[in-house]
Amino acid sequence: MELVLPSGARIGHRSLLRYYKQQFGTSRAVAATGACILGRVLQQYKTLGWSSELAKAVSRRKERDMQYVQRMKSKWMLKTALSNNATKQMHFRSQILF
Repeated sequence: MELVLPSGARIGHRSLLRYYKQQFGTSRAVAATGACILGRVLQQYKTLGWSSELAKAVSRRKERDMQYVQRMKSKWMLKTALSNNATKQMHFRSQILF
């Protein structure tokens, strides 16, 4: 929802004004120093024996566990929806105003 003019200026919709007013100048400097911190953390993991193969195995295991949880949740939701599909009342009288 923005228009780029030939001069390079961008014109956007007024509903997105809050996003256009945001300034990101200082956070870029923080992100540059974050790379150094990330390198140090990765170095510490390597010294502890946390290799990329170990990390891949752990992430695969977590992914399988999450898929299992999602499958169980889906089955439970389906069972609940089917059991609550019909009205459980023994007798039902429609509300008619006379």
